[in-house]
Amino acid sequence: MDSARRDRAADALLQARTRNAPIPGIAEDCRPRDVEEGYAVQDAVTARLGFKVIGRKIGCTAVEQQRFLGVDGPFLGRMFAETSHKSGATLKGASFHMRGIEGEFAFRLARDLPSRPIPYGRDEVAEVATLHPAIEIVCTRFVDWLAPTVGAPSIVADNGAHGAFIEGEGVRDWRRFDLASHRIALIVDGKQVGAGTGSLALGHPLDALTFAVNASAQRGHALKSGDIVTTGTCVGFHPIGPSAHVVVDLGPLGRAELTFVG
Repeated sequence: MDSARRDRAADALLQARTRNAPIPGIAEDCRPRDVEEGYAVQDAVTARLGFKVIGRKIGCTAVEQQRFLGVDGPFLGRMFAETSHKSGATLKGASFHMRGIEGEFAFRLARDLPSRPIPYGRDEVAEVATLHPAIEIVCTRFVDWLAPTVGAPSIVADNGAHGAFIEGEGVRDWRRFDLASHRIALIVDGKQVGAGTGSLALGHPLDALTFAVNASAQRGHALKSGDIVTTGTCVGFHPIGPSAHVVVDLGPLGRAELTFVG
């Protein structure tokens, strides 16, 4: 992707973000044509935003989500300090033109994982400090993210449709749990609206973490100690209104809570 096309696409997404004014799609003459072009635009938007990058989010680790968006595998987005919050946060629902809620396992890394020729194995990346129950707010800069004028490369360009992140309290002794079979529930206004297990995150949350580490390193963005990686929804995708109380419940592994106000 030449720099002129990349920069025009990045400028369109940045303006949509800063004005909170979604667009029908990136103009056809600069719309990313594949996922790699999407990442190039994502890099350019990140550089222009100037936000502090604190880790990665993974989109479409569940087969159901891949089918929903018409992709053949997971993709990455950045996590920013400016759009990340601790459990119990209250956010204005109107700040998000789209409020798709996902419940996830997240990991905080305990050591640097520099780029190298040999991919990291699961046992290596499992040396993490803490596991966290997490909520991802999915929000795009597009009027309709499923419209023909958008597509997977544009979603990747738009930071993987990441809107915001809510982090529950970290758990250090998570290794005694079988994460693949561990249940996670999504509760909205006191009613359970979704549930699943860690197996929906590429078979195991640690496999999703391994994907994130290696995919980031391959693109020259090695992850570091203290970075957080959220591993993809295990409860499906749930759009909600501008006022709601949201809980992601991992049972003995804790919970994350969020309140939207109008």
